[in-house]
Amino acid sequence: MYTAFYGLREKPFALSPDPRFLFLAQSHREALAHLLYGIEQGEGFIAITGEVGTGKTTLCRTLLQRLGGDSEVAFVFNPKLSGIELLKTINAELGIRHDGESQRELNEALNRFLLEKKRESRRVLLIIDEAQNLERETLEQVRLLSNLETETSKLIQIVLLGQPELDAMLESSELRQLEQRIGVRWRLRSLSPSETREYVKHRLRVAAGAPIEPFSAAALRELHRLSGGVPRVVNVLADRALLAGYVARAREIGPARVRAAANEVRGHRRRRWLPRGLARPGLVDVSLATALIVCAGLWLWLSRAPQQEPPPPQASVSDVVPGSVGAGPEPAVASPAIEATPLPDAQPVSPPAPTSIETGRETG
Repeated sequence: MYTAFYGLREKPFALSPDPRFLFLAQSHREALAHLLYGIEQGEGFIAITGEVGTGKTTLCRTLLQRLGGDSEVAFVFNPKLSGIELLKTINAELGIRHDGESQRELNEALNRFLLEKKRESRRVLLIIDEAQNLERETLEQVRLLSNLETETSKLIQIVLLGQPELDAMLESSELRQLEQRIGVRWRLRSLSPSETREYVKHRLRVAAGAPIEPFSAAALRELHRLSGGVPRVVNVLADRALLAGYVARAREIGPARVRAAANEVRGHRRRRWLPRGLARPGLVDVSLATALIVCAGLWLWLSRAPQQEPPPPQASVSDVVPGSVGAGPEPAVASPAIEATPLPDAQPVSPPAPTSIETGRETG
């Protein structure tokens, strides 16, 4: 929609892993170099990890382009498989025909294929994307595949691509045998502010066939701030900002349009700092409202809590109320339930003598 308006031949920020748009930041260059080195050196296991959207799949597509025609590749992009299902998928990807369906028969068919390719001096690669989703049983099957080797080299090389959870899995005690066999390992990082700027310019240049700069310098800084340097998030925000600019017929995209795009894409600014699993729209508002209600209730409870009152004073002989004494041999003492308040016509009474209590008698 906006491509012709900005002089583009195609969308520059599509989410498909097109190797033409691969921007090799420092971390990506080193990751690709590690991949090529591990494959050329015949390493059995290679592991590349990185956060969601950092470009692992695009990096893998670029690797496949650079391998040349002397390699056989099985690419598994849905690792939610059991051990025997993984074997069936690998054999299907490599075009291996087999008569039986048991695990032993599948392994034998794969081993015959690998030995044949070894005689032909062809390399066989197994690439597993989203490897953090592999079950422990399936990972054990992957480890057993690395046992297919000759006296001098591995018959199959295995590349694991996954999110940081894969690192935690490999470092567990149950998978230490697999972790020890990884010869090359690399962790992709997010883009720096300067790399984000060059990344956006690179994709625009590829899509337009010539350098164009619809984003202002301030907008590029805002793109990095709101995306955290994650390429996939940069793509989403830049694409939405270009669309908003086209609707407004604005030739230049400023930081305000980038912020508006971020607000539109599922409350992106509020979700950036949330831990994984909590970044859901509306959760911040609900959590804040809950905290305020709890604090208000606690304050109200404390303010209405009864204050501890001192115990009532004990009645003594000095608390006798004038005029309330009845005739009799013993003096009457005021009841504790009645306040000792002087009657209207009462006169002040002198304190009683220490040895006796003066009592009044009725006269008739």
